[in-house]
Amino acid sequence: MFTRPVEPVTIKRASVATDVREVRPLRGIVLTILGIACITCNDALMKLAVGDYSVSQAIGIRGLFALVPIALLVHRAGGLTKLRVHRLSTHCWCALLLASPIFLYIFSLRHLPLSTATIMFFTNPLFVTLLAPWMLHERIPASRIAAVLVGFSGAAMVVNPTQANFTCIILIPLLVALLSGLREIVVRAALAREHSVALLFYSTSFVTLLALATAPFGWRAMALADVAALAMSGVFFALGAYLMTEGLRFADASLLALFKYSAIVWALLLGFFLWQEIPTMMTWLGAALIVASGWYTVSRAHSSR
Repeated sequence: MFTRPVEPVTIKRASVATDVREVRPLRGIVLTILGIACITCNDALMKLAVGDYSVSQAIGIRGLFALVPIALLVHRAGGLTKLRVHRLSTHCWCALLLASPIFLYIFSLRHLPLSTATIMFFTNPLFVTLLAPWMLHERIPASRIAAVLVGFSGAAMVVNPTQANFTCIILIPLLVALLSGLREIVVRAALAREHSVALLFYSTSFVTLLALATAPFGWRAMALADVAALAMSGVFFALGAYLMTEGLRFADASLLALFKYSAIVWALLLGFFLWQEIPTMMTWLGAALIVASGWYTVSRAHSSR
């Protein structure tokens, strides 16, 4: 009796996802500085627009124009293949964590000076530090906790609830700072497989569609100059978001956060030239404490890694 020879068993190895992130911190820093400058210019143009139109209308029109340079970025990156979705839930979280801060922040710009909103936003690293023990299971040294408390004391000086024109709207940028910090963590993890332009395209499309859905509720005809301003804002927004997202591919969010404080300088300059905004001495002192504590907190967190 002849036995049938046993065929060798071929073991197929599971495909291992390629991590396309790189360690090139200088490139990440340069991209972040350029990106934050574009985003601050976008904020200034949006503040001009929401003075006469609804927040959702300004965001929707800007989004339509922003999708044009984003489409060019997709083409430059390699075409539709770069829009491939590897994990849908990741894109959903990125979109939600972009939509919420955008609507809240643009709403706050209608009522707050550009410099004040920008300064309050940069409590972002302080919130992340406080949440780290629960979210990232990190142990936070007492010195870093002290720095966070100093930073929030600076935020309290900027808020200054004793001032005659105090409004609770000034607290909205604090919430925006928290949500944006969460998004940076999600984006940094997502870039292990997802392409920058894919994250930007789907998130921006979601925000734009969400805003356009409000068109039947209070939208009105826009002047040509306002449309042009929103078109320019869309270009700044798309370019800034892309540069900052791409920066996360080359360096940790904790390192890049140090260089986002350059937005305060841009906001102060734009606020002065466009609206003659001159921060009070209390705001200057509060901003100094926020920047100093944020810089210390983030730099210590980065060096410990």
